[in-house]
Amino acid sequence: MPLSVRHVYVVMCDVCRSEYADPETETIAWFEDETSAEQIVHADGWLVLARPRPDRFICRRTDSDHQARMDALMPPEPVMQIPGQLELEGTEES
Repeated sequence: MPLSVRHVYVVMCDVCRSEYADPETETIAWFEDETSAEQIVHADGWLVLARPRPDRFICRRTDSDHQARMDALMPPEPVMQIPGQLELEGTEES
């Protein structure tokens, strides 16, 4: 029997390090390429970020560690101050 080398991809959450398991068989899923791995785990509810990022996959857990990582990915909230409007501290913006 010949021995051959075959590369497979396993998706792992960058927050909790859990591996993606096939929902039907509950075994660790192996993928032949990155694109199919991204599409399948995204369809199952995982957050998949752009490829150049070192941290790309976040599973569906909703604990404080996962929420903190997702919050860090969000852009800062815009600050809107209309000229002449009182700020929250009570001073007027000119």
